[in-house]
Amino acid sequence: MEDKYEEFETNRLILRKITDEDALMLYKNIFSNFEWYKFYYQLPFKDFEEYKHLVEKYKQWYANGNHFRWGIVEKQSGNMIGAIQLHTKDLLNNNCKIGYVIGYKYTKKGYIKEAANRVIDFAFNKLKFHRIEANVVEENIASINLAKSIGMQFEGIRKDGYKLGEKYYNQKVYVLLNKK
Repeated sequence: MEDKYEEFETNRLILRKITDEDALMLYKNIFSNFEWYKFYYQLPFKDFEEYKHLVEKYKQWYANGNHFRWGIVEKQSGNMIGAIQLHTKDLLNNNCKIGYVIGYKYTKKGYIKEAANRVIDFAFNKLKFHRIEANVVEENIASINLAKSIGMQFEGIRKDGYKLGEKYYNQKVYVLLNKK
């Protein structure tokens, strides 16, 4: 299988594979605070050792070439401040999903928008996807605003589409189509 994974550079960011060395920084910046990342489709981690097992799964995803996850590195500091991913689960219909998360102290700086625009370009122009979808929990206003800011259009509601503990949440579905 051809390795389609690429690393990217934007004005302020480097998007690259997440390594073992990055795990502690990601854990400290994001995954040690479940209230912050709870809508990012991850179970709460008890400790850093538990999170390191997920980093091992990232390596398998890279090798399979059907799930792309980039660590987001702030050029100025060299810190890994977030992650962004494409799930390529519907290859038959040329569709994928996008997901993103960033550390709290790095919010409201436009970093995720900058990373998302680069990943969308890769999805449409290199991977030739037709449709990118984001499923966002209704309570996650910042993520809804991001989806809108990158040109995604509201498509509908997935009733009880996300379960967290014993509670179900509705998700808003946002879509971006490749019209080329």
